Amino acid sequence: MATWEQKFVRFVAERWVFQGTDPHDYTPRTLILAFGEDFLSPRLERHEHFGALYSGLLGGHRVGYMKVPPGTVILEGVMRALQFTRVDHVIGLGTCGALQQEIDCGDIIVADAAKAGDCLSLHYGFDYNQVIPADKGLTVSLSDFLSRRGMAVHCGPIVTTGAVLRETDELLAEWNRDGYLGVELEASALFALASWMKMKSTIALLVTDSPVREETSGELHGRRREAFVQGIIDYIGSPEISA
Repeated sequence: MATWEQKFVRFVAERWVFQGTDPHDYTPRTLILAFGEDFLSPRLERHEHFGALYSGLLGGHRVGYMKVPPGTVILEGVMRALQFTRVDHVIGLGTCGALQQEIDCGDIIVADAAKAGDCLSLHYGFDYNQVIPADKGLTVSLSDFLSRRGMAVHCGPIVTTGAVLRETDELLAEWNRDGYLGVELEASALFALASWMKMKSTIALLVTDSPVREETSGELHGRRREAFVQGIIDYIGSPEISA
């Protein structure tokens, strides 16, 4: 007999995520989740709607895509709905603040792990403040690919926080001292959900501010943002994503 959790996940998948379309018809193996910013939908070719999700071509390769609001509530529903599809790779795209002095606005951070400052990860097998790993192979592959294209890429651990406007000087100093590269809102929850669902996941982040330098930037709409987007498209179209 199905549990209430199983029934409710099915309800969310059918009514909210796929909105009446059949999730079994959603054929991409790779889903890209853009957190906060719509990085890729204008670049999708031959796109189709499956409720809240898109399917389309990037670099000649069919992928799934969705822009997700900042935070973790929508992320949980989307990720759990993927159990009814063929998706087994999830790549997050987002922005972050740099926590190390040598990281410039416009650089890219590919996170190999995230310290769980969110509350969702606790429900999927991890403790608060535990460092949750991304998929190693997918992370190294994406980081190396972007680096070979001349981008300033940093690969290492980041912090996920549940309070974007409560980054105190004491917290920033602690995160800097502990060697975390950046801070954002979703990565630890993404990694926890993917691990629980036995999927591969990683996240690539465009640095748009530096709390440790007290700097903000226009890189969210600049030349380096476009290079970041094109690098992701080229990676999706390459054989490396499935290596």
